[in-house]
Amino acid sequence: MNDETKKEVEKARWNEVYRKKGTEIGVDKGDFVVAVDEERAYALAPAVYYVWSMCDGETTIGKIIENLAESIEEEIDTGTLYNAVVDIIDRLVEVNLLEKVS
Repeated sequence: MNDETKKEVEKARWNEVYRKKGTEIGVDKGDFVVAVDEERAYALAPAVYYVWSMCDGETTIGKIIENLAESIEEEIDTGTLYNAVVDIIDRLVEVNLLEKVS
């Protein structure tokens, strides 16, 4: 994939919106525990929990990335941050903790 194609892919997902699913149960050893249902719960690392909690059905992937970039003290490449956030979102969708809104 050339650089131009990568940018188009990024732009395509930049405006996607997701809504969190599941119920917060508590914190265990620094991870946030979120239950999908009575039988399945997941321990989310703080960064994953942050992304999950930002998925309110209105906030775009792009806005989540912008908020993260502002809160990280070190300078980080937007492309790197984008890839990490999209990966987290895709994994949360796979385990039914997020649903795509638009």
